[in-house]
Amino acid sequence: MRRIACLLALCVLPALAEAAPPTPDMCQDAPPPPEPWTSWMQSGTAIAGGVPHSAPRLILGKPVVATLRPSVQVQYAVQPEKQRPKSHGGLFTLAVKTPARVGIGLSGPAWVDIVMDRQPVESVGDDHGPECSAIEKIVWFDLPAGVHLIQIADSPARELRVMAADALANRPLPPAPEPEF
Repeated sequence: MRRIACLLALCVLPALAEAAPPTPDMCQDAPPPPEPWTSWMQSGTAIAGGVPHSAPRLILGKPVVATLRPSVQVQYAVQPEKQRPKSHGGLFTLAVKTPARVGIGLSGPAWVDIVMDRQPVESVGDDHGPECSAIEKIVWFDLPAGVHLIQIADSPARELRVMAADALANRPLPPAPEPEF
């Protein structure tokens, strides 16, 4: 029985090593994150709103280090699905000119909702950011044109880097069709 346990441990160890987060040494010479996250490390600051009408505007492709509020001081338009006591959160707005798939990137754990007409917009996916990018979480939404309310909740940290990015930002346009003569 001991021999089987040792063999199982030897099989699991390589998988654990691959799943380990990158160390600072591994990321020292890492390239910048790919599009649409290339501006992730730019510096802007914002204080998250506590009520929708005073929420600061996020601009696509422009990250901010957001100072969040104690969650009990935030009047969410829709009650967040996750919100622990003594967590932090806040509100932002985002204007989208044309329909787009938009990702909300966060530097730490938190719950993200986008609200439209007092209803949460269903996310179309979520994942981790690119390795060595410091983007811990990205939640994707398909948004119509208009102004949207972004709700952040359940953050254990008071400060969080936040960025909204258009999935197609800075992508090359498809080649123009050849003219017919």
